Amino acid sequence: MTRLRGILLLLCALALLTPLAAACDDGKPSVDERFAAFLDAWRKADFTGFQDLLTQQGRTLNPAAAKELLAGTEGDLSARRPALTPHGKAVVQAADATLSVGVSWPLPDGRTWTYDTKVAARLLGQRWQLYLGASTVNPGLEDGEHLALRSTPAKRGIVTAADDSPIVSDTPVVYVGVEPQRVPDVAGLVRHLDAVFRSVQVEVDVQGLPAKLQAAKPDAFVDVVTLRRSDYAQIARDLGAAEGVRTRDGVLPLPLTRTFARALLGTSGTVTRELIDAGQGALKPGDIAGLTGLQRRYDTRLRGLPGVQIVALDKGPGRELFTLPAQDGATVATTIDPRVQKAADAAIATTAKPSALVALRVGDGAVLAAANGPGAAGYNLAFLGEVPGPAWPADPAALGVGARWDALGADVFTGRTAQSGVVAAPVGYAAAAAALSRGKWQDPVLVKGGKPAAPGPVVSGTLSVPGLSVGVRGDIAYCVYVTDAGHDVTDPIAEAFLAAIR
Repeated sequence: MTRLRGILLLLCALALLTPLAAACDDGKPSVDERFAAFLDAWRKADFTGFQDLLTQQGRTLNPAAAKELLAGTEGDLSARRPALTPHGKAVVQAADATLSVGVSWPLPDGRTWTYDTKVAARLLGQRWQLYLGASTVNPGLEDGEHLALRSTPAKRGIVTAADDSPIVSDTPVVYVGVEPQRVPDVAGLVRHLDAVFRSVQVEVDVQGLPAKLQAAKPDAFVDVVTLRRSDYAQIARDLGAAEGVRTRDGVLPLPLTRTFARALLGTSGTVTRELIDAGQGALKPGDIAGLTGLQRRYDTRLRGLPGVQIVALDKGPGRELFTLPAQDGATVATTIDPRVQKAADAAIATTAKPSALVALRVGDGAVLAAANGPGAAGYNLAFLGEVPGPAWPADPAALGVGARWDALGADVFTGRTAQSGVVAAPVGYAAAAAALSRGKWQDPVLVKGGKPAAPGPVVSGTLSVPGLSVGVRGDIAYCVYVTDAGHDVTDPIAEAFLAAIR
């Protein structure tokens, strides 16, 4: 009996010393199981069915109140669910338990904010009750505070020419708009604006302005056009005389002039909804991004990374919890020769039809100019146009037709064979002429630092294409194309271009 009594006393003592065992023996979840369920609910921001939650002051939290508390505390980060990683097992001391948890928040541009926090629990009535509060979300938060996400813009990178001079850089602009409630005569305003913009050869379609004004709020700023400050200065007085016209100053990355390689270099501006959706959090309304051309293709490189700051916010200015400095955008270096490009733009401006002029250096395949017309054409016909031609003097595949031009660094139609011959872009014809002149194919290069291409096979012959001016003069291979025109139109353009760069 004495031995049996001693065993019973020992078992009772063990039960008193280990409350966790009592919680497990009756079939209820262990503390580690409770912590695991809590973290799963936190990850989902949904505590449906989760009982036994307490505030940090010990008040009972139902699932709906817990969800509301979590969302309010997470603040600007609530839509970005964190990764939660428990560090080992819970530490139990009598009726209290804590679990160390690694928290990793996804931030814009693929960056993260990581830190450790602790989740606490207490054994009450043989069940583990878990605490949820501001310090659970982040140990730097106090009751009533929430997380706020702030950003600081990065300086956008530039696009440079072959001589490292900027050909796309921040340029002062003026946003021209109309305030609907201040326009007494909409039809008269449309006629006035059309005449003013034509006077400086700025193409603006103002015919849809009446519908925009009718749909907008009376005090809205209805965008009409964005002008370089130099262009705006020429018509500032005329625009100021029109009732309802309003202006705002700004800065945009722009090419050297309104027509300088515009279709190739592209445009930038306020992001569209499509770009915001595709950016997966990297872009927000009001951001500036590349919209077309090289500026769109290399937008991520040019845009850089904005600075990020997480602050604990209540009523004051907030306390800094985490900061990532802005990383300015990088430079996109091209092979464009400004003198040659300006000559190409000027030569192609003599025709009112869709047209293109491409010039390459024979020695290394560098693209020196890619002009498109008429005016500030938005479509890069020089690289993307599909122009049919006769059979070439060498195997088209040996002259890059249909191949990947990895060294170019731009969107391009590399051509295809057809029953009657070859279909290629103007740049393809110029590149073929360069290859025949040097005796072997070499991928054209526009953006420096790309993947170098292996030399192609030996080729020979001369290229003559009806309706196109294609040839080599010195170390310059060129192609001039004008839609629905022949040599009587393209040859003078080519000669004017070659004379300008001689």
